[in-house]
Amino acid sequence: MAKINLLDSSVYNLIAAGEVVERPASVIKELVENSIDAGAKNITIEIKDGGTTFMQVADDGHGIEEDDIKSAFLPHATSKIKEATDLDSIATLGFRGEALASIASVSKVSVVSKTAESELGSKIVVEGGKFGDVQKLSSSTGTVMTVQDLFYCVPARAKFLKKNKTEEQEITNIVTRTILAHPEINFTYIVDGKKNMSSLGSTKKEAMFSVYGKETVNETLAVSCSRDGVSVDGFVGKPTYSKSNRTYQTLIINGRYVVNLTVQTAVANAYGDFLMKRQYPFFVLYLSVPNDEIDVNVHPNKLDVKFLKSNLVYSVVFEAVSRALHEMDYIKEVEEIDAVKPSNFVSPVRPKANEIDKAGVNLNPFSKETENLTQKEQSSLTDIIVDSMLDTGKTTDSVKDNFGIGSRLLERINDKIRTNDETAFGSYGYENSKAEPKPENNFSFINKPEKVVSQESFYEKPKVVQEDFAEDKISIVGKIFNTYLIIEWGDNMYLIDQHAGHERLNYDRLKKEYETGAIAVQPMLIPFVLTLNAEDDQIIQANLDAIRSVGFEIDEFGDRSYKVSAVPVIVGDIDFNKFFSMFLAEKLNKSKITEAELVKDSLMQMACKSAIKGGDDLSKDEINILLSEMGNSNVVLFCPHGRPVVVRITKKEIEKWFKRIV
Repeated sequence: MAKINLLDSSVYNLIAAGEVVERPASVIKELVENSIDAGAKNITIEIKDGGTTFMQVADDGHGIEEDDIKSAFLPHATSKIKEATDLDSIATLGFRGEALASIASVSKVSVVSKTAESELGSKIVVEGGKFGDVQKLSSSTGTVMTVQDLFYCVPARAKFLKKNKTEEQEITNIVTRTILAHPEINFTYIVDGKKNMSSLGSTKKEAMFSVYGKETVNETLAVSCSRDGVSVDGFVGKPTYSKSNRTYQTLIINGRYVVNLTVQTAVANAYGDFLMKRQYPFFVLYLSVPNDEIDVNVHPNKLDVKFLKSNLVYSVVFEAVSRALHEMDYIKEVEEIDAVKPSNFVSPVRPKANEIDKAGVNLNPFSKETENLTQKEQSSLTDIIVDSMLDTGKTTDSVKDNFGIGSRLLERINDKIRTNDETAFGSYGYENSKAEPKPENNFSFINKPEKVVSQESFYEKPKVVQEDFAEDKISIVGKIFNTYLIIEWGDNMYLIDQHAGHERLNYDRLKKEYETGAIAVQPMLIPFVLTLNAEDDQIIQANLDAIRSVGFEIDEFGDRSYKVSAVPVIVGDIDFNKFFSMFLAEKLNKSKITEAELVKDSLMQMACKSAIKGGDDLSKDEINILLSEMGNSNVVLFCPHGRPVVVRITKKEIEKWFKRIV
């Protein structure tokens, strides 16, 4: 009796659906990608009950011909590839021809579509894989795809769905990534009858504003680099705007959201010494790679890709991020504070992915509702719209005609453009041509790039113009709490964390010695003996070479014991018990720590332990020596753990506190 069965299409479609349609978010992803591939400029996404009962994606793309509307739901039917060779250079988001067939096999689907050449549109309903008749009806050009009662015919799958709010959040994540990936498209996202999010269909910066809000936009640096057909641009977070996980990392490759280790590693290495431990950089990066040099068909959900020239991709991303980080002003400026009403100062908090900023997302900034916004909200909106006009070349009249801006908001926009004052471009940091130039910062230890030298595969950090750091150019005002040094220079006051600054100097010195193999070592009069349990002994045994590489002379000394007979000169008075306790704890917490990370952590620990402490009472001569060393070292103004070394307060800001200026 035969044991091998040829499955019916109704069965194998359900099996395929398990790979493609995991949850409502999978459906939205596939439908929205189809709309994008169809050339849509406006896409509306609507869901109810977390997408479990109702999902709809409407677009103004090129539509589906009447003769193709039924074929679109057949397994492996696609208009995006024809031959096997097409897989070598895929330029569309979808290409396998599995999505619609899988969705239709586990839900109730209806589609209404019309092409520009057709007088009437077509409609078909597919329930659980069973086709209805094709009908003709009046409709606009584009496609409206409606999915209802997901998994109604597969109860076993339906019971594994999460709560509606959880499923909604997953869909929101898909929508936000798609907005970031395609800023040129106008998206509207409706949840349970209410507008949840919208984008302007204009610039990448506006897309980021729609998703993350104004604070995030202001805390990012623009990046850009191109070489040998590979280019990257976008935004990375300032070192002070790091995150505790990788949720805030968005990579778009050729218009497709992916997660890729090569790019993540390049970004992480570019940040190097800028971030605190267990902190991750924020980024929204757009990578362009020739289609024949990338393979997108390596993951069932197309979430990863393979590069033909991974080293080139790595170096381009590393160069772009490194350049942005080394060209930024590392000095943190104090936030504007209302000295009369301190309760008005609120620490900025990043909005959640599905929270909406009143200034540009909850309310359509180009709607009549803008007449009801507060002055503060209208001011914020004005910044966004003016920025859009700068980036897109739109005129005020065209913006008004296309989007119906209310008269009051339009007047504000015209006033800002007409007066051409500095605040017109404040939201995103644009400098007005008539604005008073910012005073030159004369601190010699601030990195001031002269030029960037590109190589075939490696990025050379920007060179630094050295400035004379003489005592007669600055005024050391004093210190507070025996921790923060106060310096006056020009029209600025600077607070310097003495511990963080000295720690940075020590770290850079140790790192340079390590890289050149010239760590200065001093013998100990009485060797230190380290005795361990079996588990800790295995860790030390496995990392002896790395420990020796940073300047420790350490050898086995009996059963589970080690003798330390010499140490780096810079940490001659180190507390060995604390040092090795921290080392072992870190190694246990990060079982996959690499030797490079181990060396870095060891250098950071040594630099911290040997640095001047907060609370140490420094003399004027000691302060001068510290500042002079910082000036002669071109030191990065973050300690190895990522904390700022210097905070700047301008004279103008102080005068605002005392109401000398308004």
